[in-house]
Amino acid sequence: MKERHLTPEKVQHHIAHLQEKHADLNDRIDQMERTGVFDDIELEKLKKDRLYLKDEIERNKAKLV
Repeated sequence: MKERHLTPEKVQHHIAHLQEKHADLNDRIDQMERTGVFDDIELEKLKKDRLYLKDEIERNKAKLV
């Protein structure tokens, strides 16, 4: 599958969007851990999602180099 060419501006915009989602997950995870009210499976999924976003941010930053 061919990857379409994205301008640096579009990549930066995408990175900003991913960073917002990552920050939202951080806040959710922190709140769950602070209150102690959470489902272990849900917390684990959120942490995996957060890690995926972090990796995706790094992959997109590499496109700008």
